[in-house]
Amino acid sequence: MKSTVTIPQLFTIIIGFMVVPDISCSAQSHGVDWVHGLGGNNTSLQQVATFYESSRPILTPTRLSYPTGDGITSMANMVRWNTGGAGRIGIGHSMGGTAIRQTTLWNNTQWSGVVTLGSPLRGATIAASGVNGTNAAFVDNGMNRMMAGPGVGAGSAPPIYPGLGLQLKPASILGELFSKWLAGIINDKLMSKFGLTGQTASDLAPGSTYQNDVVNQNVDFPKIFVWGNESYPVLWRLVGTYAGENTTDDEGVNIASDVANIYNTISNGEEAMSWINIGAHGFHQWRKGKWEEGRNLANTDSNVGWQTVIGAQWTETVMGTYWENTCSEEHYYNYCDQQSDPELCRSYCIITYPVAWTVYHETPSDGVVTSQSAQNQGGAWQGFPREAQNINHGELKRIDRVQPTMNWVLDGGNNPTVFRISY
Repeated sequence: MKSTVTIPQLFTIIIGFMVVPDISCSAQSHGVDWVHGLGGNNTSLQQVATFYESSRPILTPTRLSYPTGDGITSMANMVRWNTGGAGRIGIGHSMGGTAIRQTTLWNNTQWSGVVTLGSPLRGATIAASGVNGTNAAFVDNGMNRMMAGPGVGAGSAPPIYPGLGLQLKPASILGELFSKWLAGIINDKLMSKFGLTGQTASDLAPGSTYQNDVVNQNVDFPKIFVWGNESYPVLWRLVGTYAGENTTDDEGVNIASDVANIYNTISNGEEAMSWINIGAHGFHQWRKGKWEEGRNLANTDSNVGWQTVIGAQWTETVMGTYWENTCSEEHYYNYCDQQSDPELCRSYCIITYPVAWTVYHETPSDGVVTSQSAQNQGGAWQGFPREAQNINHGELKRIDRVQPTMNWVLDGGNNPTVFRISY
């Protein structure tokens, strides 16, 4: 039986995941230090670590809890004094990878090699979005649009609860109702529970003082940068992954599809009613439009909005020239054809003026960190990039999803002497 969710907790999960924890990898014939990400602890990478520690000869692995709310250097300090050694490799997920980088800049012999998994090495726009209001605007807009239909009612619909909204399905893993007031709770969850405030938020913001200070620093030793490239719709796949321990990204897509279908059915009903009851045609068309707001959000608009929150969409202005014929067809074609210089004749008819088009580009991402940031593009601390196809930020911690990538790393990666850990 398919698990279901409702919009309120749907968004709670979305933002709850925003700060996402972590995953990692193993080391040579010696040891592996697993370093979790923002909001994580010593259990965050347990699934992946346990799998490889039981199948490969990894010696004296460490998987500790580190503070993540006081900035990258604070976390890196703890990592520095509790990990490392000859022949060991460090594997960090998300913010854990940035702490690993900082540690290596202090001591380039801390590890023989390191692996970062979806780490915001050039910062994470989502951190800035939590501070500058972009995230709050995204959540508020989503709640308002999902409440638009229930707010005006419908001729036939599932139970509508005043002040709460629409009951999509009875018992589900994510709850039953959605409501506008949850937007505030969700944003607070992002900002306080996961520590996206203060120094951590400042350090992770692209272009921050910390990011600018570290961008040109480098130490030369083996590094592998694993970056996730989730497929569309990125937002709903994230929702599915973060809905529960064993839920899948497909479940998030199914949830969005269920929501869109319900809203679309009600919208179609209002369209029919507008023609059956001609006297109230405008009224039913108005209600139809309100239900379409939620349908469109679930189908496409939420994904586009989320791309903005995480910085995975950028716009380009393209300049061009538009021309307009101010003459009649008879003059332009017949009269001018009879002149000694038809093109000169036609030139008097044409007005040209510059125009600009906006082109939207989507950057690959794991739903939280863009591919550019995870590969440290433009930064001096460089390594070998490895794509984890169709993997999102949360799936980097799940052995069933990340195993092919991790197998490649521990089979030697791009440097068998450093990364290979035989069976």
